[in-house]
This record gives sequence, C-alpha cells and structure tokens, in this order.
Amino acid sequence: MIDLLRSDFIFTLGRNMDFNYRTNQLIAIMSLVVAAIGWILIGKISSGLYVGSGVFLTWSLSRELDPKHDYSAFLAAAFSGLNLFYYETIQLLVIFWIILLMRIVNGITGESQTFFDLFSVLGLSIYLSFNNENSIYLLVYVLAMALILINRQKSKKVLLASGISLGLFIIETFFMGYLTFNRADYLSLVNVFSLVVLGLSFVLFWFLSKEKVEDDKGNPVKRYELLASQFLFSAIILLLILFSQLAINNLIIYLSVIVGVAIYFIGYKLIKRD
Repeated sequence: MIDLLRSDFIFTLGRNMDFNYRTNQLIAIMSLVVAAIGWILIGKISSGLYVGSGVFLTWSLSRELDPKHDYSAFLAAAFSGLNLFYYETIQLLVIFWIILLMRIVNGITGESQTFFDLFSVLGLSIYLSFNNENSIYLLVYVLAMALILINRQKSKKVLLASGISLGLFIIETFFMGYLTFNRADYLSLVNVFSLVVLGLSFVLFWFLSKEKVEDDKGNPVKRYELLASQFLFSAIILLLILFSQLAINNLIIYLSVIVGVAIYFIGYKLIKRD
C-alpha cells in the first residue's frame, strides 16, 4: 500500500535523452549552433539562447506528434530557424506545457499517469492562466482530461483534476473576465495560412496515427491515444490563436512542427511506394 502511494507521487512524463543516439547528438549541436547564430544576428546572448531553445523544443514537439519518424523533427526544427530573422519573444514555458499535455494523453513514456503527473501539469496550467490572465489554459487542460476519460477507465484522480480545472475555468472566465476573443485580422496572410495549416493538420493526423508506434518501454501505443494527442496539439494552437496574444515566434514554431512533419510524412510515403 505504501509502495502504491509512493508510485503515485513520481513524475513519469520526462523522457531520457540518450546522447549515444546520433539524432540526439545532432539536435543538441543544431540547437547550440542556432543559439550562437541568434546571438550574432540579434545581438543578445539571451535572445540567441531563446531561439536555440526554441529549435530544440520544436524538435521535441515534433517527436511527440510523429514518434515513428526520427528525421521529420529535424525538418521542423530547420523551419523554426525562421525565428532568427524576426525575433520578438518565445514563450518557452507554453511549449513545454504543450509537450507535457501531449505525453499525458498519448502515454508515450510507457508509464501510467500518476497523481503527481496530473496535478503538476494542472499546477502549471493554473500558473499560466493567472500569469497571462487567460483561462484558456485551464480549458485546454479540461480537454486533455476529457480525451483521457473517453479512452480509459474513469480514474478518480483524473476526474478530480478535471473537476478542479473546470471549476477554476468557470471562476476565471465568468467572475474574473480572464477569457476574451482575440479580435485580430483573420483575413491577413499569416492568419489565413495558419488556419489553413491547422485545418489540414487534422487530415494529416488521421493518416499519421495509423503508423505503428512503440512507447519508451517497447509496447505498442494505441492509435486512439496517439491520434488524440495529435488532435489536442492542433486544438491547442487554434484556441491560443483565437483567445490569446500568441507570440509570432511561437506561432512559427507550431506551424514549423506541422509543416515539417507533413512534408516528411508525404515524402516518406512517396519514396516507400516507389
């Protein structure tokens, strides 16, 4: 009983990065090189580090979306290098939060979600909602919990986390005014391109999720869990566009992930067919 309780307070959403693998070595070098170039082009060490970290997190996001193909993540990371030429700010914590949410849903670590997993990410969601005065982060968390409940047995801890996040979302939205529609120009070239890419991503994920994928323990990942995490990613980006002041550099990263994965997957299928 004590061991069971202890296991529920272990964080299982981390993934080991073995530098014996060439792909891990490559992304580390690539991130450092981009950080150095960013320092030179932008003129600030901190900005260079942010852009370099953005490249690494782009790669990480792509690995969650497409764990089957190692090199699609590098194509996405290369696209995110566009941030070198127009830099304002990168919300690294938001990207990290998205990665954790996806891991909760897809179970790629091969571990069952623990109490600490669910409530540490809930705590991060609450922090982001208060720090940005935006309850959309809590709504996204509720959506992630709903996707888990649809596929798995109704866990008390998942239900509890869902109830707390839903309650806080209602309070922040209706009593604190933390949810407002972003009245941007949705006919601008950037927004039209973003919305088209997000719309097409749902089609991409339907086919991408058919690929056989193994978790970190070597067990097969259920297609629903992979597809649910992929859909969650695009839903998050859409909600952030509509209900938050999404940084342009973050948008570049998110679109780079989808476009990079899409181009590699289509090319891979065409080559395999030939």
